Amino acid sequence: MSATPAAPAPDASTRIPDLPAGIGGTDPAAPLQYTPEDVAAARDLLEGAGAQDAEHDGTAPAPVVTLSDEQLAALDGYERRQFVALPWLEAHPEQRRTAAAVALRGMIASGQVLTRTARHEEGPRWRAVPEISGCLVLRRTAESFTTAERTVRTEAGPQVHRLHCYVHPGGILEEETTADGLHRFTVLGRVQAAERLATFLDPAGVAVADGASVHVRSSALPEHPLAARLGATRTLTVLTHVRAADGSVQQLSTYATADGMLTLEALDPGVEDPRLEVRPVGPASLRALATVLTGGGDGSAAP
Repeated sequence: MSATPAAPAPDASTRIPDLPAGIGGTDPAAPLQYTPEDVAAARDLLEGAGAQDAEHDGTAPAPVVTLSDEQLAALDGYERRQFVALPWLEAHPEQRRTAAAVALRGMIASGQVLTRTARHEEGPRWRAVPEISGCLVLRRTAESFTTAERTVRTEAGPQVHRLHCYVHPGGILEEETTADGLHRFTVLGRVQAAERLATFLDPAGVAVADGASVHVRSSALPEHPLAARLGATRTLTVLTHVRAADGSVQQLSTYATADGMLTLEALDPGVEDPRLEVRPVGPASLRALATVLTGGGDGSAAP
């Protein structure tokens, strides 16, 4: 009696997809392609953001989802250029592809990434559950976003924490990135987003009162009386505001010192030795700054 031939093993690529461009595309250099379900998931996430401001009772809203560096690399593509820091992967660059593959396997096992049968010639397609796919759409379709990169001195050395605010007409997607590479995604109303950014800039509440601006050339700052005060900074945050429509970029820094909060901005950043404006700010001015950076009337388009 002859044995029945064994069925051929499934191609490993159908079980463990190799996705250098992420689950939404095939070319790492091309824009990600989103399905109608992805866009609907993004709209659903923003739907309740405005109501959150009206109902805000001071408690911290729960994140929609938390993803690791390697999970983001699997979803977006480990060869795709990222516009945010991936601290853990950047510390282990040689493990990027393997880490993304392992992370993707974990998401498939947990049901966060699912297979969808497509036409035979296209092979399998992969999709994330709505709470993940919605965040992926919102973080790459905002017409303006602000990144706050906060450096704190610790006994173990400088520690960097980041907050990204993606502005949409219906609300804000906040991506908080920890120093060890965890990304917490939270959907917020504009009021909440401004409050949280202001707190991020001044975690110890040292902002006291507004003061007169001081102007000094960058080259002269080391010898200026302000240098000692800036040198005693406990928390330095670099803010970058980007508008996708025209590619404009604005930057300023905030310095939390022992006796107050200062902002520093280059008034003519394109020149070799720019003029710097240093200004003491109180809580109201800090909040006003955060409000502009998390909305500011720039007509962002809905996804």
